[in-house]
This record gives sequence, structure tokens and C-alpha cells, in this order.
Amino acid sequence: MKALQALIWALASVAVLVGLLGCRDFFRELSRHEAVYVEQQQPEYVIVREAPPPIVSERRPPPRSQGQVWIDGYWKWNGRRYVWEPGRWTAPPRGRAVWAAPRYEKHDQDYRYTPGHWRDSGPQREKEDEQHKDRH
Repeated sequence: MKALQALIWALASVAVLVGLLGCRDFFRELSRHEAVYVEQQQPEYVIVREAPPPIVSERRPPPRSQGQVWIDGYWKWNGRRYVWEPGRWTAPPRGRAVWAAPRYEKHDQDYRYTPGHWRDSGPQREKEDEQHKDRH
């Protein structure tokens, strides 16, 4: 019985070691190439019963470093109420990413709140944005 347990532990250890070595090789190979980002779907909207409060006026400070973009402050829905998210300078998560500000669209008696998110820029994306504007 002890021999069987020792064999199982040895096989499990070898499997873990092979898995770790495989992961190491995978990440080493990945690091040789430019990072590839898989774009996530646009965040779904949340139905909110009340309109967001008026926008808060903020002073835009100078950027802390080159390459940062300014994200205006906005009202973020936290599931119970709107919370002010102050404006800030930040670096995009990837080269051609642009910030899509949150949207609050009136729909019947409610509002559809779509959270702000980073998205890739480019001709296809601009075409989709125009189509979205035409629908609303």
C-alpha cells in the first residue's frame, strides 16, 4: 500500500513539474513576441431607475508622465447609487486603446448605464461607433 502511495505521489510530482516547465516555456515563447490582446465584448448596460446627477466640474492637472491620457470624471453606478469617479491621467493598457466614456441613455422610464471601458481604435471601430450613433 505504501509503495502504491509513493508511486502516486511520484507520478503527481512529475505531472506538476512537467506542467510548470510547459508553462515556463509557454511564457518564455510569449515574451519573445509582441503581446496580443483579445478585445473583450463591450460591457453590457445596467438598467437604473434614476438619472445620473449633474457632472462635477474638475480642474485638469498636468499629466505626470508622457503618453498618459485624461479620463474625465463621471458618475459610476455601484449597484445601489451613483458614485463620483474623479477625472485622472492614466496610461492606456495597450498602444492604440482609447477610452470609451460611460453612457447614460434614457430608455422609457429608466436609464441604461454602460460603464466606461478601454477599446481598440481603428477604422472598423470608428465605423461601428457611427452605426451606434445612427441607431440612437
